[in-house]
Amino acid sequence: MEHMQPGGVPDFMHANLGGSVFDSFPCAVVVWNRERRATVVNRAAREMFGFEPGELEAKSSLWMDGIHAEDGDLFRAAWNKLMAGEKRISCDYRFIRGEKKFWIRDVSVCRDGDDGAGRTITSVYADVSDLHRERRRDWDDRRFEEIGDIIDSMVHGIKNDLQIISSGFDLMCLTTGSEVTDYQSLLESIQRISRTILELREFFSPREPKFSRASPKAILEELVRDTQTKLRRQNIELRVRCQGAMPLVRLDWNEFRTVLGQVIEFAGFLLPSGGQLELKIGVQEHQGKHQIGLQISCASATSLTIKENDVFRPFLKVNGRQAGLGIALAKQILGRHNGDISFQKPNPRRGLFTISLEAN
Repeated sequence: MEHMQPGGVPDFMHANLGGSVFDSFPCAVVVWNRERRATVVNRAAREMFGFEPGELEAKSSLWMDGIHAEDGDLFRAAWNKLMAGEKRISCDYRFIRGEKKFWIRDVSVCRDGDDGAGRTITSVYADVSDLHRERRRDWDDRRFEEIGDIIDSMVHGIKNDLQIISSGFDLMCLTTGSEVTDYQSLLESIQRISRTILELREFFSPREPKFSRASPKAILEELVRDTQTKLRRQNIELRVRCQGAMPLVRLDWNEFRTVLGQVIEFAGFLLPSGGQLELKIGVQEHQGKHQIGLQISCASATSLTIKENDVFRPFLKVNGRQAGLGIALAKQILGRHNGDISFQKPNPRRGLFTISLEAN
């Protein structure tokens, strides 16, 4: 009989659902439970350390077997800090697996489950052998800490969706299928996870930019047409104002649409009882280059619950809605085009996104 995870999820199903998400990361990731048992090992980690699919999950002692004898105490001390309540650790140690011998950097983030139990540790690994050969110990690991935070948030962000999907599959296996009435929740959960995978790929493995010349006004009007119906259902009024001339500018307009789509959707989440969204766009020329300026303001009849500093957190839950990578993805895309985005609350009932972007 198939072994079941807590909540009635078969092992093979849990691996397929969770693993497909983690395999989209280009970096090595392992998720551990508090007993130091691996529950998810993504494809990049298997390739990096030479594990077969399911091997480390079945025998987690292989990890300690691979750590160099002189570094075992260092690893255990770091792990004990996590168990004692520290939220994040970062340490370097040597790892040996067959012919593979290298230094790894381990950045691990710890979080307790919503009910105070079910502690999980999400670990991101990088090969830093070159750094140790050059005796460099001042390498900046902020990028890996950022990845660790995103993965940690993603794990908890999709947990409910995985449970809904698994419960739906269980019910279909136990019935004829025609008795399952909540197909909409099952479909929405699958769609959210699929979107998460696409956003992760865009965030960590961006495609090559494709530039073309177009009018910002035309692109904005096209996007508004695509989103207006959905916003009306949320009782949100959308207005657009173009300031000054709108010349043709050269830009990756697909990425521009992605940024605007993420910001407009997030702004809509801030207005659960309806309200107004206003978009202002202008183009200026500075030192021979076009600068695109965009403001998106949201006005509510009640106070906005979000804090200014929380807007850029990945997988943030806003008024009961899961925002995914959201504004964090928009900010990363803008950074690739010498652009930026900021958020302010001029007053408790109004939020203001300001986007600046340099056209190529």
